[in-house]
Amino acid sequence: MKKPPIKANIYIVDYDPTYTASLKKAIEKPHKYNILTFTTGEKFIAHLASLKFRVNDIHIVFLGYHFYDEKEHTLMNGIEILEAVKVICPNIEVVMLYSKDESSYGAYARNSGAYTFVPKTDTIFLRINNIIMRIISQKKLQNSRRSFIISSRVLVAYFLLMVIGFLIYSILNRVL
Repeated sequence: MKKPPIKANIYIVDYDPTYTASLKKAIEKPHKYNILTFTTGEKFIAHLASLKFRVNDIHIVFLGYHFYDEKEHTLMNGIEILEAVKVICPNIEVVMLYSKDESSYGAYARNSGAYTFVPKTDTIFLRINNIIMRIISQKKLQNSRRSFIISSRVLVAYFLLMVIGFLIYSILNRVL
């Protein structure tokens, strides 16, 4: 039996490994996705930097805001990670996750390229699949449009070459 293609690459980046595990479990039909979790932005950015991105690839990031190491030192925050992600590949969709005390970062996150800004409440476990499906649908539509435009350009070029060929043939027949 042929294995179905992976629809999207999903990354969950949050300092709390328990929370990332629960988000990962909340994703319906996980066999359709390549799901990776990270507890620091630095590890996540290093992973992204090692990838080769193709136009039709779908990458979705669920990104927390505050990150700490084992010694409680502050690491890159969610906005810094978001900005680094957008430098590496602007087509990656980043969903910012925030706690009650982090809601003031929403406008800045959206201006920095975040797809949406979602609270870390019990509803995230219901909303996560809708967000994934909406992003995948939008990306597939964009890819279809891109394919249609390319096909249209090839068709127009073919007709232009046919017309030019016909004109050259007509001129040569008159001269000879």
